[in-house]
Amino acid sequence: MFGLGILSSQAHELSVEQDTIPYDDQMMELMEVVVKGYFPNTRLKGNAIVTRIEGTPLASTGTVGEMLIKVPGMTGSEDAPEVLGKGAPLIYINGRLMRDDSELKRLRSEDIRDVEVINNPGAQYDATVRAVVRIRTKKQQGEGLGVDLTLTSEQDLRYGFNRPSGKLGMNYRINNVDMFGSVYYFHQDYRQYSDLEEITKTTKIFRQNGPYTMTWKNDQLTYTAGVNWQISDNHSVGLRADLTHYLGGTNMVIYDEDVFENVTLIDHLYSEQTSKESKPLGWLTNTYYSGTVGKLGIDFNFDFMKSEINTDRENIEKSLVEDDYVLSKSGSNSHLYATKLVLSYPVWKGKIEGGTEMTFAKRHNTYWIDKASIANTDADITENNIAAFAELSQSFERYGQASVGLRYEHTLYDYDDQTNNDFLHRNMDEFFPTAAYSVMIGNVNAGLSYSIKTNRPTFFAMNDAVTYISRYSMQAGNSQLLNERLRDLTLNVSWRWLAFTATYERCKNAITQWSFISDDDAALIKHINLDKPINTYSFYISATPRVGVWSLNATAGVDKQDFFLDIEGPDGMRRNYYNKPVFTLNAFNTFSFKHNWRFDINFMFRSRGHMQNFYCDCDNIKLGFVVQKSFLKDNALTLKASVLDVLQRNHFNEFADMGYYQIQQNNRYSTHKFQISLNYRFNTTRSKYKGTGAGKDAQQRMKN
Repeated sequence: MFGLGILSSQAHELSVEQDTIPYDDQMMELMEVVVKGYFPNTRLKGNAIVTRIEGTPLASTGTVGEMLIKVPGMTGSEDAPEVLGKGAPLIYINGRLMRDDSELKRLRSEDIRDVEVINNPGAQYDATVRAVVRIRTKKQQGEGLGVDLTLTSEQDLRYGFNRPSGKLGMNYRINNVDMFGSVYYFHQDYRQYSDLEEITKTTKIFRQNGPYTMTWKNDQLTYTAGVNWQISDNHSVGLRADLTHYLGGTNMVIYDEDVFENVTLIDHLYSEQTSKESKPLGWLTNTYYSGTVGKLGIDFNFDFMKSEINTDRENIEKSLVEDDYVLSKSGSNSHLYATKLVLSYPVWKGKIEGGTEMTFAKRHNTYWIDKASIANTDADITENNIAAFAELSQSFERYGQASVGLRYEHTLYDYDDQTNNDFLHRNMDEFFPTAAYSVMIGNVNAGLSYSIKTNRPTFFAMNDAVTYISRYSMQAGNSQLLNERLRDLTLNVSWRWLAFTATYERCKNAITQWSFISDDDAALIKHINLDKPINTYSFYISATPRVGVWSLNATAGVDKQDFFLDIEGPDGMRRNYYNKPVFTLNAFNTFSFKHNWRFDINFMFRSRGHMQNFYCDCDNIKLGFVVQKSFLKDNALTLKASVLDVLQRNHFNEFADMGYYQIQQNNRYSTHKFQISLNYRFNTTRSKYKGTGAGKDAQQRMKN
């Protein structure tokens, strides 16, 4: 509660609701305002959890990626934040869809006002979207030129390599025109070290085990430019272009394993696969109009996306039985056109929103290998999606707020592989209802929401091409995959600095991977739909207390699925249960001292447990320390040093039992690092770009 001390000709009693101080029409000379008391960092707004960033320790976290994983209701990594129990969300920044993941590193937490986590989105969003994160920046004032420079260096403390990055951004605003641009350089050097064991049980038992190493190296430049014109208070238009310049990359995969038949060593296989990738300049453009005509609100977006990737692979196999040398090539070329129109109009004590979204995507996949036993592929994939939606929301004052919505999607899918005479035509019409209700009871906010969602397989997962891994194992997609169907019921409750979320989800036709054994006892790993539904229950509680120099952002929770499969193996049919829960505990401690010094202790824990038909048999622990200090006027210069994954326990071990085939993969990641960064900001101003994007689901799946 706020306490206000006011010196004026007449005292006035003020009330406070969220960020606004209402006042009466009488003129008042305000000489001094003293604010005392507690304002919660996290509150419930409808079916969304809103966390205030401005004025809290989260504001000086660093990049937006580093900040998001500390927001209540979220977890993951700074490169790939997730909403607890929901997975990767769509992220909007000032109403604009974030299309490039590197923005998580390019944007700074100092610019953010608040973050809104929607863990059960309504009918306006694509039916594949399980969670949405909306980020609002501070409404900074001023015109002229602003400059933002960030330099970062990550030194791996275990394997010795370095990963530098840098970003230079500029913004120029005059009158009602806002022009902005940036260039971002990133050197990717990522390593994964694994131990792999595969057991194939047919008339004999084949076992392969040994180290498995993957390395990704590439250099990339991202250019962004755009302009926004605020024609009047009710009308604005803009254009934004993101260009990705890929400077070349090399991926390497190495197997070094023994092969046993029953208990006899029959082979030692050393396989070294080198992939060289090339990508022509990638384009993503967005044009938008946002405005109102009378009481009618209009939001229109048009997107164009073009991407291409070509890969040459060389696979050298050395074996006690027979050496082999395999060449393969693959390529993909993708185009996307998308448009989205949202109209809103006030109705009684609420509003109605309606509109349409249309996405037209086309992809051409090729795969060639100089091995006669594996077929080549030359396939065209076309997916067109036309959607219409409507949502009505109403306020019943002290009795709460309610909304109902309906989304209709028509999807046309064509797969044409003339090389293998493989054709698929799929025409689907689906309806997705949503409903939500929220109410405030005393100091407690509560919201309940229900939705039906879907999950469509990526274009990669639907590619029937067989990818050669070794003479003992291969991988392929499945053009016959069905869409997943999900029912979601979510409860959100908040009180002061505590927030609680409970979710029940039922998934039919879940997409996973399964093994099929060929006549020569090689394993083919293929995407499939599970024939039994997965029921998942999740419960999370978040706390954001602050005492003196110490503040805490903590989350604890559990995910438990109720699921079993009847599996056929060499000993007949058996039933496997996949119901061991996964526990999560995140605790981000911040100590803010005088003279702009700050010290962080970040702890993240995730326990062993089941995820679909896979079992993680180890606990994942990440502990990090951060120290930073700001200098110059308005803290324009910030230096930060971090030691990440101090305990070197960022492991992820996976086990899968597929009847005739079992696989155990123990993974270690290159995350034990020393990171140092410098950020300098000069007269930075906020971009007023209001484009929200269209065809977001297809854009994401075209990247895979």
